[in-house]
Formats: sequence, structure tokens, C-alpha cells
Amino acid sequence: MFSGLTTTRLRLRPLEIADTAALYSYRSDPQVREFQVWEPQDENEVRAFIERNQSVVFNAPDTWYQLAITLKEDGTLIGDCGLNFSKDEGQIELGITLAPAYQGHGYATEALAGILDYVFMTLDKHRVYARIDPENTPSITLMKRLGMRKEGHLRECVWIKGEWADDVIYAILKQEWMASKSDHTAQPSRIN
Repeated sequence: MFSGLTTTRLRLRPLEIADTAALYSYRSDPQVREFQVWEPQDENEVRAFIERNQSVVFNAPDTWYQLAITLKEDGTLIGDCGLNFSKDEGQIELGITLAPAYQGHGYATEALAGILDYVFMTLDKHRVYARIDPENTPSITLMKRLGMRKEGHLRECVWIKGEWADDVIYAILKQEWMASKSDHTAQPSRIN
């Protein structure tokens, strides 16, 4: 059971029904929706998503689990992070979304560094990867900042918003993260 983890400025925890309005607010923002697969139509859809997420067993093979990213000081929901636990149990795909007001402040780097520490040190995973639209320059920059490397460019591999789109894959292995982790200042201060 995952109860959460904290970093210097953030707390990552399971999504709660109380997050519905805030999650819908930033997930329905046109700036945020540009590179997102999931575009909720209303708060009822978000509430149903959170309820489904609450029934998912954390770290169960072949499941997605969504985490809330909140400010540690006051609990404000500023984003969410999805973890896709692979069937082979050694890999995790991740994705992150932040509300526009909280982009550009290092929160995404801090959140993902905390998650990478957790999945490699606590869950003992082998590899973490992200699939990103090649036009999503901020996300690509984020993955590079975390030490992830580009592994490939998949042409027209995903049907999204009525058309075929490309994905680029960025990944990092446990041994690479452990070797570089002294370069990252956003380490989790506590895992619950």
C-alpha cells in the first residue's frame, strides 16, 4: 500500500475525491490538454477516474496508478503523476502533468526525482521510461534534466485526437539513476 512520499517542497499521495475540482480545473486547461491523451469533459468524469484509481492495487503488474502532487506546506494540488506498472514487474512508465501556474518552478523535476528514488530504491525496479510527443519540448527537457536518455522515436505509433502521432521514448536504468543521484538535490526526505 502506497501512502505517499515527501520531497523538499512536495508531497505525493494517492488521489482523493476532494481533488476533483482542482484536477478538472488544470486538466481541462487548453495549455495542459495540448499533449495529454486524457481530456476530461466534466468533474463527474474526473470523480469517476479518481474512484477507479482508488480501487487499483499500487505496484500491481499491468496497471496505471495516478498520484497527486501537492505542496507540502499547505496541501494545494498542483499536478498529478501516472505510474504504469509493467507486466514484467521490472519496468515503470511514467507521465506527469502540472497546472500552468506551477510550471517552470522546478516542481516537476523535484516530483520525478522523488518518484525515481522511490521506484528504484524501495520498489527495486530495473527501468523507468516515458513516452512523449516529440513536439513537447518542456517534457523532453525535463527527462534530460533527470538524466534520462532518448531511446527511440516511434513514428505514428499512437492514435490520439483523431490522428496518428509520434512518440519519443526517454528512459533510465536503476544503475544509471543511482550513479547520478548525487547530482539531484530533490531527494525525498521521507517515505511513508
